[in-house]
Amino acid sequence: MAEKFNIVFNGKTEPNQDIEDVKQRLAAVLKLDASGIARLFDGSAVTIKKNVDAATAEKYNQAFKGAGAVCIVEPVGVVSQPPSGPKAAVGSPPQTQPFQSGIAPHAPFQKSFHGGEMIITNIETIPGRTISEHFGLVSGSTIRAKHVGRDIMASLKNLVGGELKGYTQLLQESRKQAMDRMIAQAKQLGANAIVNVRFSTSSVAQGAAELYAYGTAVKIQ
Repeated sequence: MAEKFNIVFNGKTEPNQDIEDVKQRLAAVLKLDASGIARLFDGSAVTIKKNVDAATAEKYNQAFKGAGAVCIVEPVGVVSQPPSGPKAAVGSPPQTQPFQSGIAPHAPFQKSFHGGEMIITNIETIPGRTISEHFGLVSGSTIRAKHVGRDIMASLKNLVGGELKGYTQLLQESRKQAMDRMIAQAKQLGANAIVNVRFSTSSVAQGAAELYAYGTAVKIQ
């Protein structure tokens, strides 16, 4: 029979994380309101999910880590407190060890992802990993002009409403190109991760704009 796990959270966060930021990110990934998040951080252990398989348990662990929090993946059947004597710390059984690997997959609170061998994240640290070397600022940019055909379609869409798909595609292409150039610069420096990634835009000419991506290149262990 496949082993089952309970997902337990007792309010613990990763080092150097702002607790209010962690709360916001957890609220987004767990779809909780203010009262639900407050309950998670009231000092007691809360069982988030019961009897999940190993793959699902790892997904929860990854999501919590991406939010800057630490959950406990507890094998079902482990006794969290003894039948008698002083009360043990709920959610911290001797047999239980938090998972330590990875970064949250595409979660709404934190857009961390892998660009080839390069880890890209918009927070200042990478949960579960140690920054061993700092290379400084890296960036990439692209300047794109509007397309006549897209402008015509946009004008028509303004009459009826809806998504301007031509411009959506243009921005997606611009972001990817700017990111690729930033990653290439970081690889030249010997980095294997870029933290604190940001985007900005600016108008450089009539009908043309620059999309700029920048972050801090580091080496992680």
